[in-house]
Amino acid sequence: MSVQDPEHTVDRGSLQTSAIMLIVVGFLCGAMIPSVFGIIALVQLDSDSRSARQMTKIGWLIFWVLLGIGVLFIVGWLLVSLLMFGAVALPFVVGA
Repeated sequence: MSVQDPEHTVDRGSLQTSAIMLIVVGFLCGAMIPSVFGIIALVQLDSDSRSARQMTKIGWLIFWVLLGIGVLFIVGWLLVSLLMFGAVALPFVVGA
């Protein structure tokens, strides 16, 4: 009777679901790199489940980093736009 290390056992169903969600969310948000990692994880699921789990984790990490950068970019763009609009509208507001 062999004893498996619980750290190295992979739940195939949850890993497959996570990889598919990564592919779909990556394509919907326009982030192609996480989608590629999800596809690789899905392909490697039968042959090497540990590598597939690692690819899924890396793909989700890249997705969240790209999402954070995108949110920071949008917030920065809004702030710059508001500052520019304020600088242009200031003479009209004060009546100069």
